[in-house]
Amino acid sequence: MSRRRIIGIDIGGTNFRIGAVGPEGELTRFRKIPVGQVFRTEAPLDDLATFLKSYCAILAGDGLETEGIAIGFPATLDRERKRVLQAPNIPFLEDLPVVEDLTRRLGVPVVIERDVVMAVFYDREKYHVPAEGITVGVYFGTGIGSAIFLDGTPLAGKNGVAGEVGHIPVDGSELLCGCGNRGCMESLAGGRYLTRLCETVYPGTPIGRLFTEHGDEALLRQFVDRMAMAVATEVNILDPDTVLVGGGVPDMADFPGPYLLERIMAHTRKPFPAQGLHILFTDDEEAKCVIGAARYGRRRLEGTLT
Repeated sequence: MSRRRIIGIDIGGTNFRIGAVGPEGELTRFRKIPVGQVFRTEAPLDDLATFLKSYCAILAGDGLETEGIAIGFPATLDRERKRVLQAPNIPFLEDLPVVEDLTRRLGVPVVIERDVVMAVFYDREKYHVPAEGITVGVYFGTGIGSAIFLDGTPLAGKNGVAGEVGHIPVDGSELLCGCGNRGCMESLAGGRYLTRLCETVYPGTPIGRLFTEHGDEALLRQFVDRMAMAVATEVNILDPDTVLVGGGVPDMADFPGPYLLERIMAHTRKPFPAQGLHILFTDDEEAKCVIGAARYGRRRLEGTLT
């Protein structure tokens, strides 16, 4: 069995996940810790490098060799996938030359990508989605992550920020989005909106029981309908072969999945692309983006992903 490992990392607004993944997908030394245990100072790249040096030393103690590191960020990146540009939910990680800095400090190749791309890499394999054609992933967590794959390759766009369906404008909304604009779909159909509802409308309800206790009420039905609008927007523009829908919000207790599907279909153009539309609802697994990051990283290092 190969002793070489790609370190996969998923950096979120709350938690930091990391694991070492072998060529056959075997996961070792998986950890989930609060982001604040990694980023402790005002020098985030120093903090990250220190943490990763320690983690690589642990792998070496296990007799494992680190052949590369792949990091998923909930952020926009430059086209060359060298820098983090803007991270609405983790602003202390913005405008950082991650690849150049960490490669120099750690002495191994480092690749970065948006976290949603890492999720799609994992889910495509789990659900046997062919690489050919157009695959769209829309994942609802703190915000809305979305990715477009063309024949197996994620679409970057001119500036590297293609596919950001969470930032389509919504008429009539003046809510401030983390990106700096007002009225983005993400501010109305992402997890932060649910947090706001718990604080202002349902102060006695834990967020984990929101759909259990209030799922039939108009505000939450409207929220799910907005989620459907986000998915249908990508569908109507791209006419994709497969749509992957996931994230922590659809995985909440008593979330109305059938209603979300109904509303996606209601907003999708008829007869096509509605007819024969292939939608997969994916599981929100703890290590998904860690394993997906390692798979992405291996493809990048092998030169099989442009």
